[in-house]
Amino acid sequence: MNSTSYTGVRPLTPAPLMAIADGFRVAKVLAVALEFDLFTHVSGTDGITPAELAGREGLQERPARLLLTACASLGLLDKRAGRYVNSELAEEFLVRGKRYFFGDLVTFTDRREYDAWGKLADAVRGNRPVTWDPDTAETLFDPADEQMADLFPKALHAGAVFTARAMALSLDFHPYRKLLDVGGGLGSFCGELCRHYPHLSATVFDLPFVVGMADKHLAQTSVADRVDTIGGDFFAEDLPRGYDAILLTNVLHDWDADRCATLLAKCHAALGSGGTVIVGEAFLDDEGTGPVAGAVAGLNMLVETADGANRSRAEYTAMLTAAGFTDIRRAGFVMDAPLANGALLARKA
Repeated sequence: MNSTSYTGVRPLTPAPLMAIADGFRVAKVLAVALEFDLFTHVSGTDGITPAELAGREGLQERPARLLLTACASLGLLDKRAGRYVNSELAEEFLVRGKRYFFGDLVTFTDRREYDAWGKLADAVRGNRPVTWDPDTAETLFDPADEQMADLFPKALHAGAVFTARAMALSLDFHPYRKLLDVGGGLGSFCGELCRHYPHLSATVFDLPFVVGMADKHLAQTSVADRVDTIGGDFFAEDLPRGYDAILLTNVLHDWDADRCATLLAKCHAALGSGGTVIVGEAFLDDEGTGPVAGAVAGLNMLVETADGANRSRAEYTAMLTAAGFTDIRRAGFVMDAPLANGALLARKA
């Protein structure tokens, strides 16, 4: 036996690197399947064959077969008696009309960020976003930008509504009666938290064009009588008062440390004595080594924002302390969620 023979010790291989390199291909499989509305069409049926998919979409059978096979390999479809049916994962999260439909976030990521991430090296070299020009626009949240005005709120809702479920099951909201959700988008967190806590009422505070969309969305929910909206700019004006808790979920990561300090100071000023601010984020670990979701989302802040960054709980704890908050505690989530991995809760003395 020569010196290069297998010894029984598992060798180091480049296979993990191949899996990383394949990431963009895997993302496209899901995005294209959603473009064909595959999972919604299959839902409630006995499944689909490559020939049937080809006939429905005007495709040749070869690409239809390859797409279905790829979806099955990713756990999105199961194959039964020669027919492809939705997996449990796809049936729950990829069928339009389902409460936790996730497809809008996938579509937004594909249409806006897929090409932008091809310019990641430019973003790293220049320390500036590649999806918009900070020299000609004040902020990426531009109502004239069709992707941001239409697709982004829907995408944010798709990720936020299940994240809100995780928060509702992980934190105790019984002590709070009135909640202000700053940068609350379509009211995803307000709606889900009020659904879990019947005593709670909530207000979405966001840009006027966003709360216009939130009003339409919330009107179709069972908690419309307990969730309202206020349009405004949280940097240009003071926050509304009269709330015993303020929620900041995936908001602070959009801004540099100075603007985070400004916003936290506004939260402190708006709360009464004993009021609580709740910060939900995809936190980095304090050592700065991960987790993957938070670290990659942090790079997305480089691609999408002028000054944003994902940060650790330790960094946000320092910001909260500087803003005058006390009794700061960490809380994890009881389940994995798309947009956050936990929260920091801090009290106004």
